[in-house]
Amino acid sequence: MLIDIHLGHNAEYTLTYELFDNRVAERIWQRFQTHQFDMISRTQFYNFGETVESVQQKLNNSIQQIKHLLPGQFTDAVDLNYLHINFPELVKDTTGELRQVLSMFNFHLHHLEDITRYQNKRFLIAHQDPGEPLEDSDYELFSPTRLTNHLYMNYPHVGKHIMELYYDQDINIPKSHIIPTSLLKNDCVAWFGKNQFASPNNHDIIKTIKRWLLPIANKLPYDINDKRLAIGHIALGKIFGSVDLDKIAKYQYINRVEAR
Repeated sequence: MLIDIHLGHNAEYTLTYELFDNRVAERIWQRFQTHQFDMISRTQFYNFGETVESVQQKLNNSIQQIKHLLPGQFTDAVDLNYLHINFPELVKDTTGELRQVLSMFNFHLHHLEDITRYQNKRFLIAHQDPGEPLEDSDYELFSPTRLTNHLYMNYPHVGKHIMELYYDQDINIPKSHIIPTSLLKNDCVAWFGKNQFASPNNHDIIKTIKRWLLPIANKLPYDINDKRLAIGHIALGKIFGSVDLDKIAKYQYINRVEAR
């Protein structure tokens, strides 16, 4: 199973991924063959030469659009933290232009956080895809490990997953915003950042995360040892062939995705 990601407005550069032999990877491969969902954005590339100032300007533009579409919702001095914390409530049940603008705000906010804190190269493929439920066995596929030149399923919900809570050390999050992954979608992360938790044995980091969760266990939707907490990411595949990061930086536009 192969997936081609064509970059550039004229598909000037193609990345090919060889998918792993697991049910989620196979199902996403099948869905790319049979579904043609609209993309939310084709330009979510992180740490390929952009500046803090350019990302901040995109974020400011999104805020102005939100204020225009939601008149009276905010004062002139919009509190960015307020927008961030209340994003799940703002986007819930919205459709059309407002949902698109809120989605872009969320992308730009996470982009700004990433460029100032983590600096891991990656790009996102995100569709207007309702998704389908994960099966019980799929939860065994979650791992905190992320490896360079690998493809992962992107977080498919509006909220925060457990790894994000841990990375942010966020103990003040409202209970309703903690949403472990329960769907698979045609949404992916092409990861070119440094290896994360790449040890052959991840039990230590899982134990560390679970210990960290203990003070907020009352907020979790499942028991702290329940696999449905979906700690980590599902690996879909790895690069087939070589990667030219300079070409990715040059052609920061997702033309199309093909499964073959």
